[in-house]
Parts: sequence; structure tokens; C-alpha cells
Amino acid sequence: MIQEIEALLAKKIGLEPSVIGSQKIAKAVETRRLYCGLTDSQSYLRKLQTTPQELEELIENIVVPETWFFRDRKPFELLVNYVISEWLPKNKNSTLRLLSAPCSTGEEPYSIAIALMNAGLLPHKFRIDAVDISKKALHKAAEGIYGKNSFRGGDLPQKERYFQQIGEGFQICATVRQSVNFMHGNLLEPVFLNGNKYDVIFCRNLLIYLSELASTQLMEALDCLLIPNGLIFVGAAESGKVPGDRFVSVRQPFTFAYRKTEQSGNNLTLPSVAPKQNLSFLTKPTFTTKVVQRDGKLEQPQLDSLKQAFSRTQRVGETREGLLSPANSKTNPLSTELIKSKSGSLQSPISPAPSPIPDLQTARKLADAGKLEEAAKAGKTFLGKNPTSAEGYLLLGEVYQATGDDRQAEQHFQKALYLQPDCYEALTHLALLKQNRGDFSGAALIEQRIKRLENSQNLG
Repeated sequence: MIQEIEALLAKKIGLEPSVIGSQKIAKAVETRRLYCGLTDSQSYLRKLQTTPQELEELIENIVVPETWFFRDRKPFELLVNYVISEWLPKNKNSTLRLLSAPCSTGEEPYSIAIALMNAGLLPHKFRIDAVDISKKALHKAAEGIYGKNSFRGGDLPQKERYFQQIGEGFQICATVRQSVNFMHGNLLEPVFLNGNKYDVIFCRNLLIYLSELASTQLMEALDCLLIPNGLIFVGAAESGKVPGDRFVSVRQPFTFAYRKTEQSGNNLTLPSVAPKQNLSFLTKPTFTTKVVQRDGKLEQPQLDSLKQAFSRTQRVGETREGLLSPANSKTNPLSTELIKSKSGSLQSPISPAPSPIPDLQTARKLADAGKLEEAAKAGKTFLGKNPTSAEGYLLLGEVYQATGDDRQAEQHFQKALYLQPDCYEALTHLALLKQNRGDFSGAALIEQRIKRLENSQNLG
């Protein structure tokens, strides 16, 4: 019976049961069955199928909010940089449109508002829509009263300016509350938010809970909502869920941000950004190669130095955008070259990366489908045959991170770095894990290491 209820949840909200765990779902089902006074699971299933309100209650018991103010600060820093340096100069008389989904209990959209206000934007210059499937979470968000757990990310910028202490909690000020429009809804509903367009979308840590089909549907919906060249932020373990033919990684450490592309025939064209804005990372990957132009024709440069620098990184030709990246990603900066058109924009890669070896590809496909336990087993099998593979340790570390086993994840990222000291993604994930558990000094040291790596490649 529990399988039928899991199938119903998958159909209604796209939930991948293996990620949440059948035991947790069964416990929530039993709690609600007893509350409803029903004698057996079959009766409760019929109630779920005929009573939308009870389905909402079950979802409330399964989906547990986990958020805090300025969670993973780097995305908010990138947002401010983008708005000040790129969006504002081109849109002096426009309103910046942002979406936070899922918004949970409101910490994320309020953080966005505070970041923009601190950057000098007046409330009438931006509009934030915040969406969640949980009515209880939205009620708390609308109240805007938070305890100390919501501030565990560290000191909040100008906290006294935006919050008023009420008993043991803090209530966010009316100006910030009024800048956020909270909405109840399901992003997988075809007509939900139909007609809306956004410059920036925050959709972090939702894709990891969805089935492969639901993830594809969600990215299709977000693609329709996001304007061309707009930015989307996803979670640390969700990079591979972002379709590489429509989004290009910003590749700014700890941001997990992507820019939506413009399509021009078969070419993928990205907007140029003036060098003085120092925002080149918004339009191209950090690691690219130069293109030589002779007699009006573009020629492929010699790549010996680049290949030598990343020989270990590109062993077996993997993409480096994160755990679940498709093997033939067109935006992989380490396995493809980007060329410049006469207008200065970046165009599609010259050639695709080679396919990964089968065992690792199997593990990735399983993870991509949300079958994390099977992906972990496949990853372990691969490492049993290839104990010196940094790619294998990286993949397995990201699987553990997606399941919430941070201790195992950290151990595997460290092993990947032991075998491959310049592994960009392992460094990024490791720093994020340290930051999330409050080890800010450790995270800062790794960030410095990442910057040195980026600088060495840019110089090369």
C-alpha cells in the first residue's frame, strides 16, 4: 500500500520516494491515518485520492523546511554584483523581477530583499515572488518572526536595521515584508505562474527531491519563466539537473548559478559584458581557451598547455559541472572550446567531450534518476576496480552530499583532492560543507585555494 501512496506523491508533486525514504513516508502516512481515525492504509489511500486537503496535510508532514538567512552567502553576493554592474545600467526605469521557489518559511526571499536594499535598490525597484507548496511554511513566512536557528549562517548584515526583537524571536520589518509576495502553489502545475517573467530565479534544493521526469518538467517550467540571459541559482548537488543546451554555468565559486542562453540557429550566443564591469564570469566559464583569427577565419588554437594543466581533471572525459552533469554537456569548460564571433559573443563548442567510461556513466545515470542508493553502490563498485580515480571519489562524494551524509561526502571529496589536487568541484563542495557546519575559517582557506587555481589557469 505504501508503494501506491508513494506513486500518488510522485504524480502530484514529483517526489522521488527513494530520496526521502520509504520509512519516513510510511511514518507520516501512519501519523495521518491515526489522526483521521481510519482503520487501515487502504482506507487512508482512498481518502488521499478523494480529498485534496488530506493530501496537503500529508505533504506537510513529509516536507520539512530547512533554511536560514543568507544560506550559502555567495549566491547573494553574485546577485548584487549582477544587479549593480549589469542589470541596473540597462534598466534604469524598470523593475527587477525575482522568483524564490520553494521559499519555505521565507528566509531566502527576505535575504534577497535585504541584499538588494543593502546594495542601494529602493523597494519599488524590485519585486520578489515567493512560492511554496506548504501553507504552514507560507504562514510563518508572512508573519516574519524567526528564532536563533534562522540566523545560524553567521552575522546578518545590519540586522538591527531590518529586524525588531519580539520576545525571544526577531520580526522582520514591514518594508522588507512588503517587498515579497508569497504565493501557495505547485511549480509542476502547467498553468501556475503562466505569463510571468523573471530576471532572476532562486530554485535551490528542490530538484534533488524530484524524480527524473519531474526534474525535467520543472526545468522546462523555469526555462519559460526566466527571460533570455537571466540568472538561475540551484543547489550544490543539483548542477547536473540543469540542461546544458539552454543554460551556461557562471562558474563562480559556491554560487551554483547559471545564465539562460539565447538561441541563434544552431549557435549558442551569450551576451558580452564590458570588461570594466569585471563580470566576465557571468557570460563565460572561468576556464576557456583563446581563439586565433587569421585571414578573417577563426582557427582552433594549440591546446597542449591546457590539456597538460587538466590532464587529470579530464581523465575519461567527464563533465565538471557537478554530480549529475550530462556526459555530452555543451558548456563544459574543460572538455570543449568556446569561440568568439565578430560581435564578441561566445558561440557553441567546436567538439563534444568523449564519453565517460561505462561504470562511472552507470553511476551517474542512476544518480540522475534520483536512485541515490543504487548510484552509491555503482560508485563503490567502480572505485573497487579503480581505487585511484579522483572522478569516482568526486561522484560518490556528491551522491553522499545529496543524501545528506555530509561526513561521508567530505571524506570522499578529500580523497578526490588527494588524488587530484586541482579538482575544482571537490574544492567547491568541500568548502561549502565546511561553511554549512560553521567552519568559516576552513571554508575561507579552501576558497583562497580555488582562487589561486583560477588565477593560474587564467594566466595560462
